[in-house]
Amino acid sequence: MHDGIHVENAGIPSATICTDRFIPTAEGMAKMWGAPGYPTIFTQHPIENLNREQLRRRAEELAPQVVRVLLGDGR
Repeated sequence: MHDGIHVENAGIPSATICTDRFIPTAEGMAKMWGAPGYPTIFTQHPIENLNREQLRRRAEELAPQVVRVLLGDGR
């Protein structure tokens, strides 16, 4: 969250992806850094046990959301 918000504040579009276990943390961090409602993309937790192919599929599923966030269309 911190990096994404600060990169955005520097004028560089960014997309922050977190697992859904961190929704409350992400919302709190965004609020703390003055960016309530910061568009964060969430994926199912956990991801550490996924193999390379499973991670690739997950990334492909998230790609349309990433594009929307980077283009400023939110989630």
